[in-house]
Amino acid sequence: MRDRLKAHTFWNSLANNVASPFVGFNVTSSGASDILIGYVQAISTLASAVSQLIGGSIADRTGKRVAITILFSLVTGLLWVGSAFFQAPTFLAISFTAITLAIGLYSAGWTSVVGEASESAHRGSFLSSFARLTSAGGLIALILTTIITAFYPSYTVLYLLSGAFLVLSAIILRGQKEQRVEREPLSGEESRDLRKYYIVTGFYGVFWGFAWPLFTITTVKIAKMTLFEYSLAQVIAVASTIAFQPLVGRLVDKDRRRGVFWGRMGLVVYPLAYMFVSAPWHLYALNLFSGITNALLNVAFVAYLYDISPAGHRGKYSAEFNLVTGISTMAGSLTAAYALSVLSVGNTLWLSLAYLYVIAAVGRFVAAFLHLRLPFNGVNHRLPI
Repeated sequence: MRDRLKAHTFWNSLANNVASPFVGFNVTSSGASDILIGYVQAISTLASAVSQLIGGSIADRTGKRVAITILFSLVTGLLWVGSAFFQAPTFLAISFTAITLAIGLYSAGWTSVVGEASESAHRGSFLSSFARLTSAGGLIALILTTIITAFYPSYTVLYLLSGAFLVLSAIILRGQKEQRVEREPLSGEESRDLRKYYIVTGFYGVFWGFAWPLFTITTVKIAKMTLFEYSLAQVIAVASTIAFQPLVGRLVDKDRRRGVFWGRMGLVVYPLAYMFVSAPWHLYALNLFSGITNALLNVAFVAYLYDISPAGHRGKYSAEFNLVTGISTMAGSLTAAYALSVLSVGNTLWLSLAYLYVIAAVGRFVAAFLHLRLPFNGVNHRLPI
């Protein structure tokens, strides 16, 4: 059963990483306004979270988790193919919104499948094994795109490849049996724990998303990276993630609290570092160490969410968590994009970005400490490996 799930994980990641990492770069390079750039950077989380909330409830209620996953792998693939032939900023924003809605419905099925299959005692290691495959697929995709963009710098080929790989990932999952899960009721304590987690996640998300459009603008307008150089930076980041993923999986199983806290605190570094990025090699150097935080993001927060949510409902609560993340990060991204447009009137672009990077870093730093107030006593946060 897990072999087919793992094969699907690899090919789906390969498909997504052929195209998704270049969306913000594509829109920024197309001449879009700062507000539209902020919208595109944030809508990927919000739109998918809204559709995932709907799909998650359906997946949990009907038990058709695998069927939903297969269907929307196909739909997403077809949408990527349709997006390959148009480069107008507004059209790109609309097509990427449709894609993220489909991805949300796909995620509703997939997170429910993985959530119910995970073993609570060693959930970090279990999720880490899937995260490694995700990272491996991403690395191969980015190496492929780096080669392609070096000789043929076009988004059309990338989007067509993404669509083809998504269709293949759906075919691989055919024959996978639906897992029967006895739905457990949500206790009062679990309800309180989830509510606290959502509040802390939402507050952090504002400052997390605040930096996203700034990162893209820095890479395009300050560092003046080409599509090839940007692709190479992504390869370095994913390779770093793969290197650190096994270590992080064990850490999360051993100490859930530390994994969650440092996953958030580690993100404080990036706004401060991007203030000084002025050439492609600066981003290459930064991405060498980004694997630590990326690996924690892949595992720690999902593992904690599964710990505090009852079996048979993880599609719904994964969707709620992503919706909170989506709303807060979109609010942060749009706020930063608007603030940049205002500050740029009387300041240089670099200085305007620097002001906003400091706000993002301070906000992330303060919000990270809120994660230490989450309830860990009832969670398997100190388990033998």
